[in-house]
Amino acid sequence: MSVVAVAGVAAVLASTATLLRSSLPAEWTVFALLTIASGMLTLKIPSIETRFSVSEAFAFASVLIFGPAVGVVTLALDGIRISVRWGMTRTQTLFNFANLGLSMWAAGTIFFALSGARPLFGGPAPAPTVVVHVAVMVAVYFAVNTWLTAIVIGLTSKRSIAAVWTEHYWPLLPSYAAGASVALLLVLAFREVHFAAVALILPLLVICYLTFQSSFGRLEDAQRHVDQLNRLLLSTVETLATAIDAKDEVTHDHVRRVQHGTMALARAAGVADPTVLQALEAAALLHDTGKIAVPEHILNKPGRLTPAEFDKMKRHSSIGADILSSIEFPYPVVPIVRHHHENWDGTGYPDGLRAEQIPIGARILAVIDCFDALTSDRPYRRRMTDAEAVAIVRERRGTMYDPAVVDAFLADHSRIMPAVASSPHPVSRAIGDARALDRDDRVQDAVPPSDAGVADGLLAVTSLSRALSGGAGVADVGALLSTILRQVLPCDAMAIMVTNPETDEIAARYASGQYASRLRSIRCPSGAGISGWVAATGRPAINADPAFDFGYGARDVMPGLRSCLAIPLATSGHTAGVLALYRAESNAFTEDHVRLLELVAARVATPLSIAITTEASDLPLQAPGPVAVLHRVPRV
Repeated sequence: MSVVAVAGVAAVLASTATLLRSSLPAEWTVFALLTIASGMLTLKIPSIETRFSVSEAFAFASVLIFGPAVGVVTLALDGIRISVRWGMTRTQTLFNFANLGLSMWAAGTIFFALSGARPLFGGPAPAPTVVVHVAVMVAVYFAVNTWLTAIVIGLTSKRSIAAVWTEHYWPLLPSYAAGASVALLLVLAFREVHFAAVALILPLLVICYLTFQSSFGRLEDAQRHVDQLNRLLLSTVETLATAIDAKDEVTHDHVRRVQHGTMALARAAGVADPTVLQALEAAALLHDTGKIAVPEHILNKPGRLTPAEFDKMKRHSSIGADILSSIEFPYPVVPIVRHHHENWDGTGYPDGLRAEQIPIGARILAVIDCFDALTSDRPYRRRMTDAEAVAIVRERRGTMYDPAVVDAFLADHSRIMPAVASSPHPVSRAIGDARALDRDDRVQDAVPPSDAGVADGLLAVTSLSRALSGGAGVADVGALLSTILRQVLPCDAMAIMVTNPETDEIAARYASGQYASRLRSIRCPSGAGISGWVAATGRPAINADPAFDFGYGARDVMPGLRSCLAIPLATSGHTAGVLALYRAESNAFTEDHVRLLELVAARVATPLSIAITTEASDLPLQAPGPVAVLHRVPRV
């Protein structure tokens, strides 16, 4: 832009000096005024910040009749008028001034150099070959003017310069050719009939202006309609994707964070193609759609997946692509969704693509998806700090992730993935409010345990006497078990969760130790949380995060519990409940603890089943507190 400014200003100053030294007839000022006046009939080119006018016809005519200096000074001044009218910045005004002046100077100079003619106001009649020379002049003006403008727009908007010129300026060439024809008519009229004949040309220019105004107006309307449809499509996609994502209270708003991060990283990595950006914006929201087909016990598992479970989890990318392929997206969303788990070294899935075979959108999404997963709670681990997550992303550079994309992310990751969470989506708030109302209704209908406030020692004695008389209930089994386990397996809290096949739920029926009152409020669908997953799969969970049983936000209320060991209580092939132990330390339980608790569980399952049957007619399930919900989360 600086080069254009210097060259253009120099051309305008030289032309101004030429005019001051010349003895041109006064008619040149009339052509200058007509040029500026017709420049007021400006049309904005649809979808980009540039404008077009019919003033070039008078400018070309003034160059042919009076020489290049008149056209250069006139168009340069017209550039200032245009910039002021449209409220452009000083830099833009200087560029318009210099660009128009330089373009006309180059075009006029080449015309007189090729034709060998003198300005036609006092020279001989032009030869027939002047048509060819005028065509060259117009082509030079068009090329210099439009390419300089396209270069500036391309650099500032990070778009392909050739694409900008081809899309927005190449179609204007016929109008410049028409301007050259009008300029020749003006020249002939000026020479043969003198200046009054110019009035015959003005109606043609007005018609030309009105025609372009109508055409550009229709284009603007069409573009506005397309933009509205794109916004409608994206908002619909965002609403549906957020509704699915909101089912997970622990990793809520994951897709919106990923969408924000992928768009920021795409721009930081230099992606400027609007089609790719639109595809990435939708794919970021829909990248985990295929997890609809993954079994819930795998999605919600509090521990690491087995190889067989991971194979089932890996299907989600191809299944999601198959689901979305039925939607006719106007941009390539499906390839990004399908390949966002491909690795740079070719070890990813589902197709084992490598390096630049992987779509650029998928490479960008993979980095952001990983970072957000690492810095969010997962059923099998606690969230990492940003520094820890950044170290892992850096370690995977060149193996799992595109080095150029990783470098762009590491250069400004705090801006790309800001620590401050955005406001909840209306869908998230609506679903959260519905959950809150459901919890309140259940609390009102629930019956509190009759022995919740009894001291452990007295309860153990009472329970022992009931057991001897054959009238033991769930609370009796729990009290005896708590007394026994406290001696052999230290824990800060214990709970017995009982399944209810009729409602497909699991709820706490006994709790003791730290936060026992909160433990008694646990109630969740089968397969959800730690206890629900253990009951649904019949497998133990070791060192799971207690927050997955207490619900999202429980960490703020219960900062003391960090580990959970849960064992199914099964008899005759039926899981009657789950025995859960909690500790304040992270990773507090070992495989020896698992084996010990499994031995205890095998002997407790039968009495517990009998106690449940005994109480089935008169003991409702416990009232819920914060409910553990299905955790549909991506794994890293």
